[in-house]
Amino acid sequence: MDLDVKIREYQEKDLERVLELVRELESELAKKFKDIQIKSGIEDYRDRYLKMGNKYKTLVAVVDNKVVGYLMGYPSLGAPEVDNMYDILPVSPKWITPEFFLQITFVSKPYRNQGISTKLHKEIIEYARQQGHKEVYACIAKWNTPEIKVISSLKFKLKDLGYRYRLTLKL
Repeated sequence: MDLDVKIREYQEKDLERVLELVRELESELAKKFKDIQIKSGIEDYRDRYLKMGNKYKTLVAVVDNKVVGYLMGYPSLGAPEVDNMYDILPVSPKWITPEFFLQITFVSKPYRNQGISTKLHKEIIEYARQQGHKEVYACIAKWNTPEIKVISSLKFKLKDLGYRYRLTLKL
């Protein structure tokens, strides 16, 4: 049976549910990397990433009126260390960065392997295209094979960076 999945823009009313998904993600990472202390990102999500009016574009996947996944990205200046220094681009509204960076995607475990991540990615790619970006990219750890598989299926080109891949799609 196919799920009826709706992809839409994040809304403020989604905050608590997205934070639940972040907790689920952090719990999974803590189990996967038992010897590493995972620093919670809840406050960063609440106070930075999910604030309305900033650079972050977040889409959510909704099944039966429940947010079951999200994808977050942003216009990129091409250097993560610079991108991390700003939340609002201090430039003319007519200027579009050439790149759009896919920061994170997460789908709750019961909803995985049902095409939700692919739908989120297709929607954000179309958004980036409509905004005038020339390229969409992600940097993904080599151990994250499910995400690599999804992005590769969308014709992103893979470049080996040693411990992770950069996957790029020219628009």
